[in-house]
Amino acid sequence: MTSTHEKTILHRVLAALAWMWKNHSYVFVFIAILLAYVLTYQLIGRTFRVGHLSAILSSQNTVIIGTMAIGMALVIITGQIDLSVGSAMVLTTGVTIIIFNVTGSIPLMILGALVTGTLLGAINGFLVAYAHMPPFIVTLGGLLIYRSIALWLVRAVPPEISGSSSSQFAMDDQMPGYNFLRMKFGTGSLNLGGFQIPYVALLFFACLLLFVFITKNTRYGKAVYAVGSNAKAAELSGVHVARIKASVFMVTGLLVGVASIIQATKMGNVTPASSGQVYEMYAIAAVVLGGIAMAGGRGNMLGVLFGALSYATVSFIITAIPSLGVDIQNAFQGLILILVILVQTAGPPIRERLRSLGRRSSAPPSLGHSVEQSDSRNPESTVG
Repeated sequence: MTSTHEKTILHRVLAALAWMWKNHSYVFVFIAILLAYVLTYQLIGRTFRVGHLSAILSSQNTVIIGTMAIGMALVIITGQIDLSVGSAMVLTTGVTIIIFNVTGSIPLMILGALVTGTLLGAINGFLVAYAHMPPFIVTLGGLLIYRSIALWLVRAVPPEISGSSSSQFAMDDQMPGYNFLRMKFGTGSLNLGGFQIPYVALLFFACLLLFVFITKNTRYGKAVYAVGSNAKAAELSGVHVARIKASVFMVTGLLVGVASIIQATKMGNVTPASSGQVYEMYAIAAVVLGGIAMAGGRGNMLGVLFGALSYATVSFIITAIPSLGVDIQNAFQGLILILVILVQTAGPPIRERLRSLGRRSSAPPSLGHSVEQSDSRNPESTVG
């Protein structure tokens, strides 16, 4: 009885692990990377503290890239790609800061950010869905165009509007709303039992939870997955495929607007020549680390949270190692990303192995005994 009971428990544990790996492998990935971060601190003779977790939550890789990665996830789930989000964020942040410097109005600043980002996303969506252009080409063009416009704009407007004379957009610290936006929201945090949660991270969490709900509980969310799984079948079932494809780019643009608000309030400025470089690749990396399939149609939006946290933690690990120079850091980021995806690719065989072990451990001993007896009496009998 005890042996059978133990095997039943083992079976349930293995089944639970298989289910977790199948549906939430990104959690295992994040835990592994976080443990590697803690170990790295121990090896270099430093102490890992709770404040380091707060730093991960407030890092640009989490709150800015993570916010854009939510939209990127929707685009990828539909089987498309958006390479323009980094440049769109830079241009949108420039417009956002200009509106604040000119008007001093926080509501107008927020409205300007959301409208500008959505407009850029709508341009991408129209060209892809209705002009039937490849999303890779359209958004690659947007990557070049949006940053070029931002570079032209920062030189075209006078310093009192751009907020700086050094080729960057900077928030005017003389405006009444500056202290609230920068000191309270952008760099402030909520204290929960001694743990600091940055306000910008709370905004990211709110956006993520909204789209987790949308993708799981609305017709629109189901249509997004249907288009990514099989666009022709979705069309036959009544889904307006072109509209869905265009809308995910618009939603991405809207989230780029949210990210530009975070960029403006957290950093206080944006430099068109250097800010947001390869952010589109970082957003894609966060999506992939979150377990969303690049082929489209599969993935859990909640994985974006763990993907963004994982990528941010990887960056912290690399910068914590003194021997790694700046020139080689991107190589290690790329290597870790490839290794993580390799582990996730190996997930199905691992899951099947766990299931096999679970089935084997749950087989009653008497069954195996009777089969052996049957074989001994009838040599022609087989166990299939």
